[in-house]
This record gives sequence, structure tokens and C-alpha cells, in this order.
Amino acid sequence: MAKKESLVDYSGQILVERIFQGLMILFGIISFFVGYAYESLLLLVAINVAGFLLAMIICVPPWPMFRSNSVKWLPKREKPVNLTAQKQKPWWMKLLF
Repeated sequence: MAKKESLVDYSGQILVERIFQGLMILFGIISFFVGYAYESLLLLVAINVAGFLLAMIICVPPWPMFRSNSVKWLPKREKPVNLTAQKQKPWWMKLLF
């Protein structure tokens, strides 16, 4: 059975951030005007909390629309890389020592 991917990819993270910020700004503006019109701080806070909860329901779970551009990883190497070839001394170090 294949393992189901449960992480959000990079483009999905950008989309989630934009949706979250947009909802918070929208509900902030709506709550300000409704709270101002009714002169109720309780109503202002209640609308903000409702917007926050809606944003959490939309943004927190890894919905399939946030996982549509998965990263293609390189295949695993079969042989280890020869580390001695990479750790050779520079030419000027050979002259000094």
C-alpha cells in the first residue's frame, strides 16, 4: 500500500498564506464596521474569532489543492562518493608543507 502524502508543498504554502491573510483582513474590516455600527466590542471580537476559526478550518488541514505541485526528489545514490578526491590540498599548501 502506498504511503499517503500528508504535507503541503511549497506552492501550497504560498496559497495557504494568501488565503489566511485575505480572510483575516476581510473579517477584520467587516468586524470593525459592524462593531462600530452597533457600538459593540463584543460583536467585533466575535466576528474576528469566527473569521479566525474559518481560516483555521480552511488553512490547517493538508487539503489536496495544497498538495498538487509535489517536489520531485533525486533518486538515492547507490555508491558513496569518494571523499579523498575532494579533500586534496591546494597547490600552495603543497609548496609550504
